Amino acid sequence: MIDIKEIFNSDDDVAKYVSLWLSDNVDSTDLAGACEYAADMHIPVLSVAPAHVNVIWPWLEKLNVKIEPRFYVDSVAGDAISNIAINIKSVFKQGADGAQLILHLGDMDKFADSLLAIRDDLFFNKDLSIGFDIFEIWPLDWTAVFENLKKTHASSLLLIMTHDDRDKSDFIGRIYGALENWDAEKNMELHVMLGESYGRAEQVYRLVSAMRPELLDKLKIFVSY
Repeated sequence: MIDIKEIFNSDDDVAKYVSLWLSDNVDSTDLAGACEYAADMHIPVLSVAPAHVNVIWPWLEKLNVKIEPRFYVDSVAGDAISNIAINIKSVFKQGADGAQLILHLGDMDKFADSLLAIRDDLFFNKDLSIGFDIFEIWPLDWTAVFENLKKTHASSLLLIMTHDDRDKSDFIGRIYGALENWDAEKNMELHVMLGESYGRAEQVYRLVSAMRPELLDKLKIFVSY
């Protein structure tokens, strides 16, 4: 379990951008602790496994903490999107405020086209976050990424750091590429998932501050809880 007060100085500008990414394997005791912690620390979003939505909603329903279950889109063939839509409807009925749909870059075009027919009804008054492994995205991919995000009216772009090679990593360079090519709908947010690489949060914050300060109030930095 992390302690934001210890990792991020209470006066640090970064702390207010932190959201929590709860493990799929977290137990009910830790779920309760995470909800209490989120309330105390004014955490804006909890990313959770779909099965945990109905567990945490009673603790959060009267608080300003959003619940966003994550769905991994492993295929866009056949009835895959329809099946995911059924599961998303279910968690919305249980109290979820939105959903994170995480997919491979190569499936992006077909995914966006498949989602168009159901997007507005399915996500009416709900947040749609579309996520990618940031290391799958190369400089020439950004134009297509943003075209599809706009097509689906995504609420946020979620960039996931799946591993951290420290000094050998080009993670910050890829965040730079995203910001340099930022072409999104006016209210779309930038979400970044850093896992336990907490030191990256300061780097992301500073880069957004320098390149896209207008995005600061739309920035959320997810860390593992």
